[in-house]
Amino acid sequence: MKTFSTVFIFLLFTLTSYLNSSEIKQTTFAYWDKPDVKIFYLTPKKIDINTQILFVIHGNNRNAEDYISAWIPFIENKNIIVVAPKFDKKNFRYFFLLESATSSGEINKNSDEYINKSISLFFNFFKSKYSLVTNKYKMFGHSAGAQFTHRYMLLSDDRRISNAVIANAGWYTFLNGENFPYGIKNTPIDISNDHIKWFMSNKASLLIGNNDTKLNNVNSSKGAMRQGVTRVDRANTYFKSLVNIADTNNIPFRWSFKVIDGVSHDYTKMTPVAAKILLQDINSIN
Repeated sequence: MKTFSTVFIFLLFTLTSYLNSSEIKQTTFAYWDKPDVKIFYLTPKKIDINTQILFVIHGNNRNAEDYISAWIPFIENKNIIVVAPKFDKKNFRYFFLLESATSSGEINKNSDEYINKSISLFFNFFKSKYSLVTNKYKMFGHSAGAQFTHRYMLLSDDRRISNAVIANAGWYTFLNGENFPYGIKNTPIDISNDHIKWFMSNKASLLIGNNDTKLNNVNSSKGAMRQGVTRVDRANTYFKSLVNIADTNNIPFRWSFKVIDGVSHDYTKMTPVAAKILLQDINSIN
C-alpha cells in the first residue's frame, strides 16, 4: 500500500509539473498609447538567467491562443517563454502592415496608430516581469503574422531580434522602388541603408508550403499580383529579389529559404518546422 501511495504521489507530481509548464497564461498589455492588447504566454517550470523569449504572431483569424497551443509539444522542458499577442480586428485591422497602410496600399497618415514598436515594448514588459537577462528575442509569424514579422524587422528600429521564421506570407514588402507597402519607396516610416543591411544580414528563415496555392483570401491588388499569383510564387520571387540585392550590394545575407512538401496554408504544419529552427539553441531544463 505504501509503494502504491509513493507511485501515485510521484505520478501526480509529474503530471502537475507538466500541466504547470504547459498552462497558457494571459495578461493585458496597456502600457502604451494604443488600445489594450491581450497577450497569451507560456513559461518554463523554472526561469533563470538563461531563459529566452519567443514571440508567436497569429494570422488574420486572430486566434493567438490556438497558435501558442501548437507550440506546447515543442517547448516542454525548454528554457523559453513563448508570447502570443492578439491584435484584435476592431483596433488593429491592418496589424500585418503595422497599421501604417491598408491592403490596397493607402498610407495611414496618423503615425500615432503605428505599431512598429509593439514587440519591443512587449519584450521589455516580459523582461522586467521575470527579471530576464537576455537582450534578444525570436519571432515566428504565419500568414498575416508572417507579413507582420518581416515588416516589423524592416520598419522597427529594434535590432534585438536574433532569429525569425516567416511562414506562408500572403505578400511582401520588397526592397525595391515600388511604393509602400509593396516596396520601400515613400515609406511612412524612414528606413536607413544601415537598417536594410541589418535586415538582410540578420538570421531569418522564409518558409512556404508547396501546396499553399489556393487563391482564396490572397491579396489580389495590382501591387500584390506583380509579386506572383500564388503564395508560393510570391515567396520565390521575394527570396530571389533579396539574393539579387545582397549580391549587387555586397551585403552579408543570412536568410534561408525552404519549401515544405505536403503543406498548404496551415500553421499547425509549419510550427514543427519553425520549432526545429528557433529552438535548436535553447537549453533544456532538467
